Amino acid sequence: MTFNDDPRIAEALAQLEAAEVGLDEAIVSAKEVEQAVPVTTLSKEDLRLLEEHARGDDAPRSLRELQERIDRGELSWSDLADGRHFDDPDVQSALAPGVKGMRQAYTAIEEGQPVDDIIEAGPPLPPRASSPTEPSDDETYDFLRDKPDD
Repeated sequence: MTFNDDPRIAEALAQLEAAEVGLDEAIVSAKEVEQAVPVTTLSKEDLRLLEEHARGDDAPRSLRELQERIDRGELSWSDLADGRHFDDPDVQSALAPGVKGMRQAYTAIEEGQPVDDIIEAGPPLPPRASSPTEPSDDETYDFLRDKPDD
């Protein structure tokens, strides 16, 4: 029996070929999704407004500190808009109130509230100091952290 006649080799080659076909199909599918999902970018005006808000007296301390890091060149608003640095705990902390507001708006929409009413209501109130019986902001935004592998 030669190398080419071994049925285990033929089976392994067939499995490899099937895996390559599956990979090719996955790549085509991923490219279709990439083309279907609109690219969202922030305009210069959007970036200016973000920066202006982050420098404002009404901005949470964590957001002002994030702006200080941006000023030092550690990262940029464009980086954040492109999804970079989301594993950074300080970035998570600074952006968490916005995530909470989006979650509340989504829930309100799901409940059938008119979008105009949701917009008119404005963003959620800033977080207040938690009591020993209330979860801290860290606990509230656990979903932003990586889950440990099981």
